[in-house]
Amino acid sequence: MPGEPQILEQPLIDLSLAEALHEAGPRAAFPFVVFDCTSVAANLMESELFGHERGAFTGASTGHKGMFELAEGGTLLIDEIGDLDLPLQSKLLRAVDRSEVRRVGAARAIRCNVRLLAATRRDLEREVQQGRFRDDLFHRLAVARVELPPLRKRREDIPLLARHFWESLGGASGGPPGELLDAWSDMAWPGNVRELRNGVARRIALGELDRPAGPGKGRAPDAARDDGDHLEIDDVLGMNLPYPKARREILESFVRRYVARALEGSGGNVAQAAAASGIARRYFQLLRERREK
Repeated sequence: MPGEPQILEQPLIDLSLAEALHEAGPRAAFPFVVFDCTSVAANLMESELFGHERGAFTGASTGHKGMFELAEGGTLLIDEIGDLDLPLQSKLLRAVDRSEVRRVGAARAIRCNVRLLAATRRDLEREVQQGRFRDDLFHRLAVARVELPPLRKRREDIPLLARHFWESLGGASGGPPGELLDAWSDMAWPGNVRELRNGVARRIALGELDRPAGPGKGRAPDAARDDGDHLEIDDVLGMNLPYPKARREILESFVRRYVARALEGSGGNVAQAAAASGIARRYFQLLRERREK
């Protein structure tokens, strides 16, 4: 395909990144089209992606352009490509290799000129190893890879993004107050940019009722966790969280502290720490990786 494919990898896709790549490139004057693999029923996915001819199946009373045709000359983002089933992966590979698509029920293929971006929250290399994603499609797409770190690892972006969302969502002139930006910058935002946008929207809608709580009372659990504070039971109870989330916060705090102490006692030797903990090394390593996220 004339525009070399790229894979965007992140925990939750940041649509704005893909759109920014499109707008900064030579195809900015042409369409930017998004196809979300998780939002289309499996039996309609091929038709939505490649289009269909009239009469191709029951209910197809008219012809229908697919995403490739709609994005002609511009950029097509296939969001959550890791959720695409194997039969469609083979058809997508053929489309990328030949720069053409065939509508469902069509006798001839249609040439297309599209820059293809693919985004996923999955580890595609692992999916390939486990047979859930075609290796040839993966290598065809992975011409360029962009891995966007979670928001908690690029805190300097939070004020900039918050101001942008504040303005685009109709917040009061002047932008969010400085102390509010500081509070947001201290939070870990496990939902990344989407969660931050929702936080800004909630503040605009609720005003002072959405004031971030101070230390010890309703403190954002992810902020405390990411800064290395040790959450105590009373701290979590003071957050007035639902039971499942409160339990998870306490358990994760315990895991982090236990693993840190076990590694300290073994001088950083994972095998010794696992043996002393009475658990398998592999499981201990999983707990360690979970602690470091």
